[in-house]
Amino acid sequence: MKKKLLAYLANQTAFIDLTAIDKIFTATELAKKFDVKRNTISHYLNQLNEQGEVIKINSRPVYFFHKEAFENQFYPLRQQIYTNAEEIVAERPFFEQQKDLFSLLIGYDKSLSRCIEQIKMALYYPDNGLPTLITGESGTGKSFLVNLIYRYCFENDLISEDAPFVTVNCAQYANNPELLTSNLFGHVKGAFTGADYDKQGAFEAANKGIIFLDEVHRLNAEGQEKLFTFLDQGIIYRMGDTNHPIPIQTRIFFATTENLESNFLTTFIRRIPIQIEIPAIDKRSHNERLELVYSFLLQEQKKIKRPLTVTGQVLTLLTSASFKGNIGELKNIVKITVAKAFTEQQRESSVHLTIYHLPEKLLMASDSNKQNSLYEEVTLNELSSVTQLVNKNQPPQQRVIQTFEHLLTTFQQYECKLEDCDEIFTKEVETLFDFLLFETDRQHKQETLLYLTQYIRESLKQMETSYQIKFNGNSIYAISYYLFQRSSNNWFPEDDMIGQLIQTLNQKIAHAYPVSYHYVERILELSQPKIDLVISPMDKVLLTIYLKRVDWTKKLAIPRAIIVAHGYATASSIANVANRFLGKDIFESFDMPLDVSPQRIAEEILDYSETNDVSNGLVILVDMGSLKEIYQYFPKQLQTSIVIMNNVTTMLAISVGESLQKKCPLEEMISTAVSSASFDWEIIYPEENKMKALITTCFTGIGTANQISHLLEKSLPSSVNLSVIPYEYTILQSKKQQETIFSMYDVVGIIGTANPDVGKPYLSLEELISGDENQVLSNWLVNIMTEEENKRFMENMIRNFSLEKVIDSVTILDTEKVMSEVELFMRDLERVMNSSIPNPQKLALYVHVSCLIERLIRNVPIDNYDGYKQLYQCQRKTLLQIKQALSVIERDYSVKIPDSEIAYIYDILFGTVDISTIEEDF
Repeated sequence: MKKKLLAYLANQTAFIDLTAIDKIFTATELAKKFDVKRNTISHYLNQLNEQGEVIKINSRPVYFFHKEAFENQFYPLRQQIYTNAEEIVAERPFFEQQKDLFSLLIGYDKSLSRCIEQIKMALYYPDNGLPTLITGESGTGKSFLVNLIYRYCFENDLISEDAPFVTVNCAQYANNPELLTSNLFGHVKGAFTGADYDKQGAFEAANKGIIFLDEVHRLNAEGQEKLFTFLDQGIIYRMGDTNHPIPIQTRIFFATTENLESNFLTTFIRRIPIQIEIPAIDKRSHNERLELVYSFLLQEQKKIKRPLTVTGQVLTLLTSASFKGNIGELKNIVKITVAKAFTEQQRESSVHLTIYHLPEKLLMASDSNKQNSLYEEVTLNELSSVTQLVNKNQPPQQRVIQTFEHLLTTFQQYECKLEDCDEIFTKEVETLFDFLLFETDRQHKQETLLYLTQYIRESLKQMETSYQIKFNGNSIYAISYYLFQRSSNNWFPEDDMIGQLIQTLNQKIAHAYPVSYHYVERILELSQPKIDLVISPMDKVLLTIYLKRVDWTKKLAIPRAIIVAHGYATASSIANVANRFLGKDIFESFDMPLDVSPQRIAEEILDYSETNDVSNGLVILVDMGSLKEIYQYFPKQLQTSIVIMNNVTTMLAISVGESLQKKCPLEEMISTAVSSASFDWEIIYPEENKMKALITTCFTGIGTANQISHLLEKSLPSSVNLSVIPYEYTILQSKKQQETIFSMYDVVGIIGTANPDVGKPYLSLEELISGDENQVLSNWLVNIMTEEENKRFMENMIRNFSLEKVIDSVTILDTEKVMSEVELFMRDLERVMNSSIPNPQKLALYVHVSCLIERLIRNVPIDNYDGYKQLYQCQRKTLLQIKQALSVIERDYSVKIPDSEIAYIYDILFGTVDISTIEEDF
């Protein structure tokens, strides 16, 4: 009898209303139900109360209800006996008061939170809300959502309880616009053949309520246009009557599975201001998919009316599988699976669901990497709820959320006086971290945890360096485990009252423990991008309470020191060497672009001072620039001593670092550093065993010299120890053998477009291209290469220094096309000059004009030519002839050839420089 009584109370308690408790929960009514004496029922009920199974309300009459069933459905209770129902209501958790009808949607506070926010915005907008279009794949729950919207509207007095809800499936009218018009807007008698009476349409039927147009993408352009009048003016016309507009007050919702851009008129979409997309099941979080699976399993359990046991592997496969039909397909698979198990186990008292009851296609499609079970076996009965089942599989995550709620509830109960609840907070947080550190199973996702721990360790190490503090070892693991468990829960209550309470608590914690709070903010700031966690204000509150204990200690501080230098890694290199020499990370480095301004340097230093403790002073070593220019950009309120030293070197950095480690006064540090910064100098060139080298040069710049160097290096066998060095023609010509390269290398010869006359053997590029019949280059290298190496070198030269190869190397143009264009130019030039161009000059012109075209296309012509006026006065006719012949180039490439470029071509044809390809940097 006690078991039957307890089971009955369990079923009834799920529907208890504490504001108007039903008499079924009294001993008198229960005695009638079971046809036994009242005293007997009362005796059993009091026994069950003493055993903690039943809650007793000592009112008149006395009520009894099932404790576990109540707590599963509502919230935990603190006592066994209450004086009245109001005492139980008073225990309702602060966070249970804010849910509305949309909380029935799984993911309402996560993946669907934005959707629900938009829906509420549409519903509460004046004059029947805003037209709303709901998009999403088939089976995502669009129709379910609209039905929920209808219930929400009359529960919140947006429509009356008897307001209509009309659904129209537009697929039925896809090819019949007239039928659509009649069914949507109605018609008058005689509007068309067969219209024997006036008929009301869907819009009139939905007046004062909601109309839902499903599969709206099936409407053609004409069908969409028929809705414009209502969307624009809120009126309709019955078919056959355009003189009597009918005002309609209805909320309109559309749903589609199709792409908006390809299936709808732009003018139609513009008339729908609220557009909501419901995510596919694959885009839902793993926790949401688990909730969906539990909700469908509970629906089936209620139908079979037997306990339903589900293995962890079944839960894993159902939550990990991909469903093209989304939630609808998942629901059907759960139904089929339970039906199969139920059929096989009809004579059993409970049904046991295993992988053998799942559809074969689901097993075949499952990823072999997901076969390890993520969940424990669960049993569902009439007392089970989705929340209870989810919490059972995620105790650590739920424990974190419970701690959040306990902290806020306590803070509210103590009237937001932090000093009164500080001790309670500390114990609550200590209990949580003890649970996370010592009672949770971390083996299941060990790799993820190791990943998090690694980055938390790096963040804390950076914090220790920046703020000169020391964290104990437990802090790394405690914070890592906390963030690991928090990562799967985005806890952001929507209620404004809770939000204000969180804000108040956050502000008071920051004010009470400013140093710990600042460290927590910095830890989370450093860690958040690496661990994909959305930070909540409660994270800062909880971690500050944890960190304010003896988890960090301030080290004896010295002034901070930074090195600022121009270049890719100049500052980094100096800082790295100095720190390694000093055995400690004394210097931070800032590598700056070459064109950086003093203001930018000052801004970088100020940013550094905001995230590092500079209260003991700041030493700045810079490579160049005015000290006053940097300092003038520092705010006057910067409350610390600053030392700025110019012309940083590694030796200067080491000297400063040693003084800082010895905690010398700033004046003494500067004096010591300056005295150690003096240096001696001497240039020592190699006298023997100099590296053999070839120099390449070009009288119009370094560009062709680089390309010649590249082609020569490609030709050299890898075994040959010879450097090929491009060099500026003007420098060689002016400094001769006084140039440093001749001290550093044994130069065997020079190859180029003009002879700089430095007293070294010279070979023109024209001779190289034409074949070097005298074997000049081979003779230069006779003592450097073996006979076999020389043979391979010459073979490579023939291949790499053909005219086509040279042009292809120095330009990116179509070689065959440009050579034909240059050939036309030279043919025209010979015609207008009435003379032939010698072969050496032709070779030079092929290469030079090719490069000229590319320069002009890139808009970087040679703009200057020394002595052009004098040349023009003497050779005006010839320059004009060259310009005329170049018109073919200008026309075909749409370029304008400047006079300076024409002058260089004159030099190739008639000048005294060595004739070959003449080029410059691009």
